[in-house]
Amino acid sequence: MVSPHHVVKIATALSAVALTASVAVAPAYALQDIAIEDAVAQSGSVTADNGVVMQSDDQSDDQTGDQQSQDSMPDNPNAKLPDNVSDEISDDATVISEDLAATPEGEVKNIETGEIVTDPTLVGTKDQQPDPLAKTNGESFIPVSAEDVKNAVADANVQLSKFESNEYGAHWGTYNNSKAFFDYQNNLFVQQAKGVIDVSGWQGDIDWAKAKADGVEGAIIRLGYGEGNNADKKAQRNISECKRLGIPFGIYWYSYADTPALAKEEGTDVVAKLKQFGVNPSDLSYPVYYDLEKWTWEGHQPPTDPNVYNNIVNNWYSALQSAGYKNLGVYSYTSYLQGPLKHADIYAKTTWVAQYGARMGFDSFPTNSRGWQYTSTGKVDGISGNVDMNAFGNKEFVNGGSSNSATSYEVKGNMGVEWRSIGAEKSVIGKPIANEVCDWTQGRVNCYQNFENGAISWTPSTGAHYTTGAIRKEWARRNYEHGVLGYPIEDEKKLSNDWKYQRFQNGDIWSRGTKESRIVLYNLRDSFYKNGGYSSLGGPVADEESMGRGWWRQRFQYGDVWSKDGTNYRFVIKFDLRDSWNQHRGFSWLGAPVANEENMGNGYWRQRCENGDVWTRNGASEKYIVMLNLRDSFYKNGGYSSLGGPVADEESMGRGWWRQRFQYGDVWSKDGTNYRFVIKFDLRDSWNQHRGFSWLGAPVANEENMGNGYWRQRCENGDVWTRNGASEKYIVMLNLRKEYYAKGGFSKLGGPVSEERNLGSIWRQDFQKGSIYAH
Repeated sequence: MVSPHHVVKIATALSAVALTASVAVAPAYALQDIAIEDAVAQSGSVTADNGVVMQSDDQSDDQTGDQQSQDSMPDNPNAKLPDNVSDEISDDATVISEDLAATPEGEVKNIETGEIVTDPTLVGTKDQQPDPLAKTNGESFIPVSAEDVKNAVADANVQLSKFESNEYGAHWGTYNNSKAFFDYQNNLFVQQAKGVIDVSGWQGDIDWAKAKADGVEGAIIRLGYGEGNNADKKAQRNISECKRLGIPFGIYWYSYADTPALAKEEGTDVVAKLKQFGVNPSDLSYPVYYDLEKWTWEGHQPPTDPNVYNNIVNNWYSALQSAGYKNLGVYSYTSYLQGPLKHADIYAKTTWVAQYGARMGFDSFPTNSRGWQYTSTGKVDGISGNVDMNAFGNKEFVNGGSSNSATSYEVKGNMGVEWRSIGAEKSVIGKPIANEVCDWTQGRVNCYQNFENGAISWTPSTGAHYTTGAIRKEWARRNYEHGVLGYPIEDEKKLSNDWKYQRFQNGDIWSRGTKESRIVLYNLRDSFYKNGGYSSLGGPVADEESMGRGWWRQRFQYGDVWSKDGTNYRFVIKFDLRDSWNQHRGFSWLGAPVANEENMGNGYWRQRCENGDVWTRNGASEKYIVMLNLRDSFYKNGGYSSLGGPVADEESMGRGWWRQRFQYGDVWSKDGTNYRFVIKFDLRDSWNQHRGFSWLGAPVANEENMGNGYWRQRCENGDVWTRNGASEKYIVMLNLRKEYYAKGGFSKLGGPVSEERNLGSIWRQDFQKGSIYAH
C-alpha cells in the first residue's frame, strides 16, 4: 500500500466547540488533520452555507494545495528527505522509500550511496516477489521521481525549513448535517463520510475494540500480494475481528502483474484466499481493491503501457467476478494514474486514491462513492505505530447514507430505457453500482454503466444492451469491446437445453449453463445462420479452427460449419455425413466441403468436398467416400443416375488400378492415365464370375452394345460378354481373342456361344458363325 510517520491528533477547545453544534460528540479520529508536525491547530472555525462547519486556516486563495515541508519528500509530507542524492541515481529513477530508488532498468539502489540493493527481502528473487511494504518497514509511500527529490534536497539546503500555518489543510468537518472531508480550500471531497483505516500484518496484533472506540468506522484489510505467496500474516485475524465487532471492511491485494495472464493468476489467488478465510461477497461493505503501484521485483519490470495495464485489470476483475465477487475497485496514487494507468477503463474502476497533500489531485472518480487516503502516519488507539487513514463517503448526498448504496446511481437515457425494459432492479443485472462512464470522442462515442450482476453498454450505432453471467464473462475474457467481438447489438436470448446466446458486432457469444461458453465469428456466423442456425445445427461445442488454405471450421452439436476467406463458401457437414467425413480422415484427405448435403434418394445422402465426395446410406449404417480419379470416373460415366450410390470404399487393385463398387456397376481409374471406365450390371456379374481382376485385369474400355442381344466390355487380358441379360455370360481371353479379331471379330463370327475349351495342345471357342482355335 502507498505507506505510516507522525501525525498529532488535535481537538482544541475552539474546534471542538465548533464541531459540537453539528456533529455532537465526534470521535478523536474524526478530528485529525493531516501532516501536522507537533503543532496545535489555529483557533477559530467558520460555518458556511448548508450548515457546513470547517476548521479554518490562514492559507490564501492562490495557494496551489501542494504545500510541502522543506525537509520532507515530495508527495510524502511525513517522509524525511535524504541529506543528499548519489550521482548514481539518475533523474529518471523513481524514489520508492526514504532511502531507496529504482532505476529504469529495475535495479534498486540506496539513495545516498548509490549502492545496488540485493537483499531478497527488499527486491525479491526472479521467482519470488518481495513483500512491497518491506522497503518502508510497513509504512505507505507514494513513489516520486528522483529529479523531484533532488530539487527538494537542493531547496532544503538553501532555505529555512518552515510550514505555513504548520498544516496542509485537508480536514474533517460537516456538510448537510453529516460528517464530511474537505481539501485545504474547503472544497468538499465527500459527505456522509467514514473514517477508514487500511492495515496489514505490519501493524501487528491490532486491538480492534480500542480502534473502534477511537472512531474507526471501517477498514481495508490487506489479503496478500502477487501470486503464489502466503496470505498477509494478520489477514485472518483482522477479518475475524472486524466481523466480530461489526466493523465494515473491504480487502486490498497488491499486484505484481506484468502480463494479463499473471493478473488472472493473482485474481484466482485472491478468490482462493477469500474463500479460505470465509469471506463471502455479502460480508464486504467496501470493495475488494486491486492495488496498482510501481513495483520493484528482481528480474522483472512493471508495465508502462496503459493498454497492457487495462488488460491486466480486466483479467483480474474477470477472475473475481466469475467467483461472485462483484464489488471491486482499483486503488493507486495520482501520479501513477496520470501515467501508466491513464486509461478510461481503469479510471472507470478507480474509487480509492492516495494523495498525501492538501488537495486531491485525481479528478476522474467514476462513482459517487469514493475514498481518499490522506495520510500514512495516522495514530489510532489499539494500533502500535502509524497507520494509513482514509476518508470514504459520497460526493452527492445519498438517502440512507450508505457509501455503497446502489439506489444512488441514476440510469439515464437509452441505458435507462434498456434497464427498465428488462425489469429494472428486479432484472437479471440488478441495481446500478456506479454512475455511467462515457467517452464522447468523435469516432468512438460510447457509454457503459456497471450493475450488481452485469453492465449496460451503448453506442449510437448499436443501441443499449445489457451483458451478464457467462456471456459477459466470455466477453471480458475477449477484452470487452476492445477485442474481436465489439459491442453487443442485441440482448441475450434463451434457447432450449439451457443454451443462451448474444449477438455482438463481429460475432456471437454462446453459453450453456454456467461453465461452457464459445464465440462464433464473422463468416462462420454467416454460415451458421445461412444453414439453419440453432434449429438445424444446435449450439457450438468448440471454438473456431483455422484448417489451412483460408478454410475455417467450427463444430456444433449436429454438424460442422465451414467458411473460406475471400469467397462466398458457407457450408455445413451434418450428422452421419460428418461422421463419414471424420471416419475417412477428414480435412487432410477429403479437404473442405464445396457444397451442402444432397438427398440422392433411395436412402443415400451425398456431400461434395474438395478431393472427394462423402456418402451415407440408411443413416449411420453405410458410410463411403468417392475420391479423386474415381470420382471423376463416376461423374464421367453417368454418376448417380447411371451407377447409383457407392456400396464399398475404394480398393487399390494393383499396378496403379483403383476400383470402387456402386449399386449398378464398378468405377475404375488408373494412376497417371486418363482411364476412367465402369463395368455395369450383367457385364460386371460376368467379369466377377470369370475370376475378375486376377484373370481378366481391369477394363480398358466401357461397355458396347454389339447388337443381337450381345454386350461386350474389353479388359486387359480378355473381353467380357453377355447375351440376353444374365442368361449367357462369356469371356474371350488372350490368344483366342487375338485370333478372333484377326478373323474379323463380331462382324464375321458374331458373338461367343460357349466358353473356351482345352483340347489338349490347342484351345477352342465357339462363336455364332464359327469356331476359333489357338495355341
